[in-house]
Amino acid sequence: MKLLGLLFFLSHWLMAVRGASISGVEVPVEVPEEVIETSRNTSSNSTLKLVHVLFRHGPRTPVSTYPKDPYINETFEPYGWGHLTNLYKIGKQLRGRYTDFLAPYYQPDMIHAQSSASPRTMMSLQMVLGGLFPPENTPMEWNLMLNWQPIPIQVEPEETDVRLRMKVPCPRYDEAVQEVMNSPEVKEFHAQNSELLQELTEKTGLNVTYAHDVTNVFITLLAEQGYGLELPQWTKEYFPDKMLPLAAQSYIYDAYTPELRKLKGGFYLDHIFEQMQSKISGKMEPSARKMYLSCGHDWTITNVLSALGVWQPQMPRFSALIAFELRQRDDTGEYFVEIFFQNDPDKEPEQLQVPGCAKQCPIEKLLELTEQVLPDGSYEQLCMAKSAANGAKISYNK
Repeated sequence: MKLLGLLFFLSHWLMAVRGASISGVEVPVEVPEEVIETSRNTSSNSTLKLVHVLFRHGPRTPVSTYPKDPYINETFEPYGWGHLTNLYKIGKQLRGRYTDFLAPYYQPDMIHAQSSASPRTMMSLQMVLGGLFPPENTPMEWNLMLNWQPIPIQVEPEETDVRLRMKVPCPRYDEAVQEVMNSPEVKEFHAQNSELLQELTEKTGLNVTYAHDVTNVFITLLAEQGYGLELPQWTKEYFPDKMLPLAAQSYIYDAYTPELRKLKGGFYLDHIFEQMQSKISGKMEPSARKMYLSCGHDWTITNVLSALGVWQPQMPRFSALIAFELRQRDDTGEYFVEIFFQNDPDKEPEQLQVPGCAKQCPIEKLLELTEQVLPDGSYEQLCMAKSAANGAKISYNK
């Protein structure tokens, strides 16, 4: 059995090196130099001090399905349901972007890598680190046949992770989302799309009532398509174009109000702002820290960008990435933050602008503008329900 396992590994490794594919699923390939070069930061007259990178896990098999799915009994071998297929080039792109900022090889104090407690995010983070810090021709090289080295990652249990996994029970959040769904404008939106919702209910066998339900089906179809399966005939009329506006709208509703943004994206923002301020004051431990690299989910990305007021209606893609760069002006010594978003790994990151501030936003101004969505109490305090009744919970598998 050990020999078979070794042969399986070697065969997949050789195909990955050659840029091959297995059953239509993407495998690691070298990133074209032009993609790497155009990803480099071009800010002048300033010095990069600290980077926070938050990205969504890579392509995966479906997490769940719908009753009439012809692949409902599919095993998705060799991955299984809800598991990562492959992600590698994001690490190569980060190496290209920050080649002058990071050391050429892994150093423990330089980077902190953290994942949510999900196999697909932990695997994604390890693959990104593999692309970011290949040990070949460095002091860390340990195997001439394997251009990879182990790098530790941190994982917070789902029961307490309010920044990446964002699944810690929060009665007030569930209550507040239901309030949004019962608001006149959201009811009107669903009423305008009632015919589509009913048709999808009939096609899928799922009770498609809200935009969130459309997201459920949309992501399942997207994952099956990415895996190489032929989608059912009925999907040609609905997927992706007809379903896209509703599927994308569910992410808007997740963080529709300042309170919802505070309960979800606010805790991540508060954490990275504290780390930026520690870097500025010279109190960061370890002092050599240059990058925080975190892997989460699509809702992690959308909730954080919604909290900043910069999320636009769209579908967050696999491996979507946000980079927060803390920089110091060479002339005045002022610190400012630049934010970049990459939804398509084959395109250059887009620089975002927080409403009320320039693209190079002074850290003090950024803190002022986000004050309304930063937590002003503990998670437990903020999550206390206002009503004794237990409202329906809106959820979807992402």
